[in-house]
Amino acid sequence: MVAARSLEAEPLVVLSRVSKDYDTGGTIVRAMRDVSLTIGQGEFVAIVGTSGSGKSTMMNILGCLDRPTRGVYRLAGLEVGDRKGDSRAIVRNRIIGFIFQGFNLLARTTALENVELPLQYRGVSQRERRRRAKAALEAVGLGERIHHSPSQLSGGQQQRVAIARALVTDPPLLLADEPTGNLDTRTSLEVLALLQMLNRERAITIVLVTHERDIAACAGRVVTMRDGRVVSDVVQECPLDAAAELRALPPADEDVGALSSLRPPEEVESAAARAGGPVPFGVYAMMWLGDLLGSGVGVTYVAIVLQRSPVAGALVWIATGELGKAWLGARWARRSLGHPATSDQRVRMALWYSIPVTASAAMLGALEARPKSVPPSVEWLVPGVASLWRVGVCMVAVIVFLVLLRYLLLTLFNPRR
Repeated sequence: MVAARSLEAEPLVVLSRVSKDYDTGGTIVRAMRDVSLTIGQGEFVAIVGTSGSGKSTMMNILGCLDRPTRGVYRLAGLEVGDRKGDSRAIVRNRIIGFIFQGFNLLARTTALENVELPLQYRGVSQRERRRRAKAALEAVGLGERIHHSPSQLSGGQQQRVAIARALVTDPPLLLADEPTGNLDTRTSLEVLALLQMLNRERAITIVLVTHERDIAACAGRVVTMRDGRVVSDVVQECPLDAAAELRALPPADEDVGALSSLRPPEEVESAAARAGGPVPFGVYAMMWLGDLLGSGVGVTYVAIVLQRSPVAGALVWIATGELGKAWLGARWARRSLGHPATSDQRVRMALWYSIPVTASAAMLGALEARPKSVPPSVEWLVPGVASLWRVGVCMVAVIVFLVLLRYLLLTLFNPRR
């Protein structure tokens, strides 16, 4: 049905006797020679060829990254071959989405922020950018990974982020330059299955450049290049179904861990990614500041409103301090880490903030509880065994209670992980 619609509609891509020459200093290299090619809307086309065949030059011209030396290039009814740099950039941003072999993701930003980037160039508002980027990530199956940085994602997941970034502007044409070149067989099939789904369900025109025939077998049409010319253009009546091939693969190797038997490889995260790395010291400092600010608000409220209720005043004072440290700590952790704190990080934040304060208070209590009749010669010794035991039990109970309370509050104020 897609093929039928593409024949009825005006072709999306039209190359008419396009040539591209490069002057290498005394020698002219003819990268493309009188190439004529038409691609209809909704087609899935693979351009194949060996190194030096001209397929990369073809991709650069189709993507408005380069201009033909001779010939006419029309894209979506616009003649773009003679346009200058700024004008071609506008066409790229409005009509074309790019997927690269190396992903080209910004390392220090989250998946969501990477996908938002093309919309920033369009001047789209932050709220609308966030909405559309989330929708694009959900469309490629990464709705639960929007706050992960590229280093916390597998190769297949990073390529999915790159696909979402290409889709976020709703382009009619998607150009994929060796999108599976850095991926293993299973992950390559996952990416191809996603591209086939986008082509079939959204009628997005996809042009895929590859040197692998088994990858090209998933396209509905295969254009073969050699020495800068198109030597064959074949329509495949029954292209390979990547999703079916993926299901037919044997189970993943057992040595990838028990988790892989429960979830697909793209869902498996390393232990380091789950732990989230160390918590910066500044997070604890901000928790202390939040404690002070929250307690200050509580003291002010107690002094003005609860003057005759010391018990309620104490509870308000403690509650505002706990809320203040949890809110500021969670927000500062998100800013410092580049992603929401993991469960493991929240446990450490609650634990290491609770132990020093509680231990200090317990030691002061122990000193106050020491026997009054201790001989001067041994005053420096610890309190009696019974007193020390009571203090130790109380300290452990208080620490457990505070850690649990603070973990729950940090989770409450922590964006979804």
